[in-house]
Amino acid sequence: MPIRNVTLDVDEALYQQALAKAGAEGRTLGQVLAALLSQWTGPVLLAPSPAPSPVPAPSAGTYTVKPGDTLGGIARQVYGSAAKYTLIAEANRITDPRRIWVGQVLAIPPVPEASTSPPAPALPVAPSISPPAAPKPAAPSVTPTVVTPALEAPPIAWVGSPNFNRRPNPNDIWALVIHATANSSLEGVIRWFNSPDAQVSAHYTIGKDGRIAQHVRDQDRAWHAGKSEWKGIPNVNNYAIGIELVNLNNGQDPYPEEQHQANLKLCAYLCRKYNIKPEDIMGHLDIAVPQGRKTDPRGYDLARLRREVIAAIQT
Repeated sequence: MPIRNVTLDVDEALYQQALAKAGAEGRTLGQVLAALLSQWTGPVLLAPSPAPSPVPAPSAGTYTVKPGDTLGGIARQVYGSAAKYTLIAEANRITDPRRIWVGQVLAIPPVPEASTSPPAPALPVAPSISPPAAPKPAAPSVTPTVVTPALEAPPIAWVGSPNFNRRPNPNDIWALVIHATANSSLEGVIRWFNSPDAQVSAHYTIGKDGRIAQHVRDQDRAWHAGKSEWKGIPNVNNYAIGIELVNLNNGQDPYPEEQHQANLKLCAYLCRKYNIKPEDIMGHLDIAVPQGRKTDPRGYDLARLRREVIAAIQT
């Protein structure tokens, strides 16, 4: 029975719910939307997930990393499946899949003889590694300025993500974008952002209980803004830090005070660290092109956040 590709126009709420469901259940967005369609039209034959090519990968070979490459993307090119990025990581003794660089020559191993390739290891919710520590500034020769508690970095758990690349200028960070996840679980977001097939990420996610998880280093470019523009400058991913708030984004799901306070502390800390103006804290809906393409963070008081960040950094 042939498979046909169709285009579905869905409203933002349905799209966000389907995206969250796909991440939580480990399915593709197309599979989730097809399942919803089948409830109206009857059973639908889903297109099978692309299988790895029956032709074995090169028995010995190398790959030179290019700008924008990720281990998942390289694995998709040479093996036909991003999930096989672990083969390249193991062959090159890469313990952190984020740590590849332009010009690096990677050894490409053959696919094992087994009938199925080994599954990617389960990624922990709790941090398994620590993010690279930023160098501590040299002690000033004058009396040091006392940093108030509001401007200290809040507790942050490093969870990582393979979905990132380099900013054009790692020092060009001057905006914060607040998102809503369109799901109800911090753990679900971590699993989704840790999948190479997701091709999305953010720098931070804040759970309803105030826990903060970091997926991508500030100096790297997370994939959260999509087609976007702020103050006439396109490609907001190039210069912004993305912060996700766990919320259904339906306008009714609340943002608990613990979550808001954690976001306030994180935003105040980042504004002081990178000299970000509070006026450049915006929602995803403010930067999406065209306007109206995104609605998050629906129901969150961004004006209150900006006021309280101003008060915090002036203390």
